[in-house]
Amino acid sequence: MADRHVLLLLRHAQAVDQSVGMRDHDRPLTVFGIEQARAVGNAVRSRGLQIDRALCSTALRTRQTWSALGLDADVEFNDALYNAGSDTLLEELWLLEESVGTAMIIGHGPGVPALASQLAGPGSDPHAVEVVNSRYPTATLTEFRIDAPWSELQQAALTWLRLGD
Repeated sequence: MADRHVLLLLRHAQAVDQSVGMRDHDRPLTVFGIEQARAVGNAVRSRGLQIDRALCSTALRTRQTWSALGLDADVEFNDALYNAGSDTLLEELWLLEESVGTAMIIGHGPGVPALASQLAGPGSDPHAVEVVNSRYPTATLTEFRIDAPWSELQQAALTWLRLGD
């Protein structure tokens, strides 16, 4: 069966450390983080991927990551994705319309890395799975090929990994 959907999971790029008086939600990207996000955007374009729908946390660092990617896609900034766990991220994916061929989530650790590990099923690249299970630094991107409707997503084939460090 041909791939029905593609999912990209991205942990936001490097942000400044939290300081006194700064809310975690308001932490911006570092200069290096902006460079990381631009490199991820270039990698997505080089793979020939066209994102139909991006789901992005409302945190400043995720919104800035989205902006620096430079990708042209329909984006939804969603409070539910801010520091969301893997279950919440998966529930948001279940709500996608079937017309969405390629989706991207831009979120946070530990939820995004946990979801990547949880989804990696049959047909996954063994090396990519090993890396995801050991580390998922900022600006890491994973690509999954899915042979099920969004509403039934439980596992997928982890086919590509781009480490952000």
